[in-house]
Amino acid sequence: MKLRALLLASAMILPTTSFASTAPLAAGVFLGSPTSGLTLQYWDRVQFGLGLDTLSFSVDAKWYLSEFTGRTDLAPFYTYTGLQWVDDNEDDWGPRAGLGFILPIGSAHMYAEAGPTWYVDSSNIEFEGALGFRFQL
Repeated sequence: MKLRALLLASAMILPTTSFASTAPLAAGVFLGSPTSGLTLQYWDRVQFGLGLDTLSFSVDAKWYLSEFTGRTDLAPFYTYTGLQWVDDNEDDWGPRAGLGFILPIGSAHMYAEAGPTWYVDSSNIEFEGALGFRFQL
């Protein structure tokens, strides 16, 4: 279990060294289901989550609705797709997708997102969400 946590933490730190000089980075915390923890975001396109109360790791790609529609009123809304791994007795890993909303606040932003995760090993589909806050670094 400790080895898994170390590997997951290393996986989140390694991209920082290769992208930090060229990409904007935001980091913060989130509260949600199935877990709460730390979050990182690169280029407003890729986000990582490390759950601490229930050990988990997620990585998602993000697409903003305003880019698809050309409508600036949809700028705060985005979709995401990715994978999530959870270390609990019921669920293990699975693909996920959903919708989110981002609210810029100076050099930080709040976000809320929700969507289904299909846990492959248990064949469960869970509706999950998060509310978080990130600071630009």
